[in-house]
Amino acid sequence: MRKTRRAIGLVAAAVALTVGLTACGDDTTETATGGDSKGDIKVGAFDFPEGRLLANVYAAALNEAGYKASVVQLSQREAVQLALQKGDIDVVPEYVSSSLNFYKAESATADDAKNLAELKTLASAKGVTYYTPAPATDNYAYVVSKDFSEKNNVTTVSELAAYSQKTPVAMGGSQECRDRSYCKLGLEKTYGMKIGDYKVIVLSSQPAVDGLLKNDYQVAVFNSSDGVLATNPVVTLEDDKGLNPNDNIVPAVNAKKATPELEQVLNGLSAKLTQEELLRMNKETQNDRRPFDKVAEDFVG
Repeated sequence: MRKTRRAIGLVAAAVALTVGLTACGDDTTETATGGDSKGDIKVGAFDFPEGRLLANVYAAALNEAGYKASVVQLSQREAVQLALQKGDIDVVPEYVSSSLNFYKAESATADDAKNLAELKTLASAKGVTYYTPAPATDNYAYVVSKDFSEKNNVTTVSELAAYSQKTPVAMGGSQECRDRSYCKLGLEKTYGMKIGDYKVIVLSSQPAVDGLLKNDYQVAVFNSSDGVLATNPVVTLEDDKGLNPNDNIVPAVNAKKATPELEQVLNGLSAKLTQEELLRMNKETQNDRRPFDKVAEDFVG
C-alpha cells in the first residue's frame, strides 16, 4: 500500500477514481443514530479486506456520534489520496509510514514520532489533515510456507535472499507491491533478492495462501495483521534489515471537513483500536466470513 506516483500513475488513478467512487453495498454502514445528523461523511475504503473493515469501523463510530456516514469503495493509494484531496471523500483510515512514503518517497524511518510530524506537514500542503494514530499497526509481511521454511532453513528475509542467489524465487503480491521500493523493488535492492516470476494476488486472502501451499510462488506479501496467517501452515519471515517501518493506522481527513468535534471522535476511536482488536476483527471477517459492517458495529457498540 504505498507511495510515489508517476504521470502515467495519475492518469490511472483518475480512471480508477471515476470507476471506484461507488458505495460498498452490503459493507456500507449508513444510519445516523437518533436526532438530526451532524452532517454527511464519506469514508474511503482501500480495496483489500482490512481496508474495507476499517472504513466500516470509522463509519460505525461516526454514525454512533451522530453523523451520517457512508463507505465509498476505492482502489489503491493513488486513487484514495486523490479523492481525499479533492473532497470526493472526507475521511479515510490511512497508515502513517505508507502515507509518508506516498508524499515523499522512501522517507519513513524507524522513528515513529518523526514520521508522523513530517507526514502532517507534507499532507497539510495538499489539504489533508492527519489525527492521532492508533496503537494498531499493519506492516507488509513476507511469508513462505512452513514446508518451504523447514526444508530450506529460511526464517528471515536475508536467508530467503541467500537462497534466491542459486534459485530465483517466484513471488506473489499486489499490483502496487510490484513497483514499490518498500516491497518487491526493496527486496531486490535492500536484500539483493533474485525474483523470477511475479504473480498478482488478492492481498489478505485464502487463495493467496493456497498459492504458497501449492508452490505456485515461494514467497508472498501479506499484511502482518491478516487473520489468514494465524490459521494456515505458513511462516512470516523476520524483516531483519527493517525494510518496512511501523505503519500505524491513522485517520486522514480532508482539511475542509476537519473540525475539533470530528477530531475528538476519530481520536477516541484510534485509542480503542489496539493490535489485539485489529487481529480479532480481521479473523472474524477473513476467516469466519462475518460481514464487515456487523463486525464494525459490534466493535464500536
